[in-house]
Amino acid sequence: RHSPARAPHAMNALKEKAKAAADAVAAKASAASEVAMEKARKEAESAKAYVAAKREEIRPKLKAAMDSAEPSLKEFMAHPQMQYLKKNPKAIAAICAILCAVGIPGAASVSALVSLIGPVEMLFPMVMMMVNPVAEVIT
Repeated sequence: RHSPARAPHAMNALKEKAKAAADAVAAKASAASEVAMEKARKEAESAKAYVAAKREEIRPKLKAAMDSAEPSLKEFMAHPQMQYLKKNPKAIAAICAILCAVGIPGAASVSALVSLIGPVEMLFPMVMMMVNPVAEVIT
């Protein structure tokens, strides 16, 4: 039988192991999201060139993708404002869905990051990088 004096020590050792395992998982997730973040940023930077090259191809896809969007989202897509993202961070998922439908580089990566870390402010500049050239196709 275990002596009562040793039981708390064993529990503490288990807690320490569990905490170390949780910390390791958190560190891996953080590293993974940093890698994903860098990938998304690089892709988003190429959105402008992609839109310039495929403008005519994008226009009908964009119209179809935006048909069911709510009015404030349509307004944002036509006239992107960082303020809109700050007020409606959850809209990033819908914006990425539209950008994915059109094939904009970076949209799928940003969408994955939203699933991973949420619609956080550090994603806003990447969303703007992708939406700005698309807005020119709308207008």
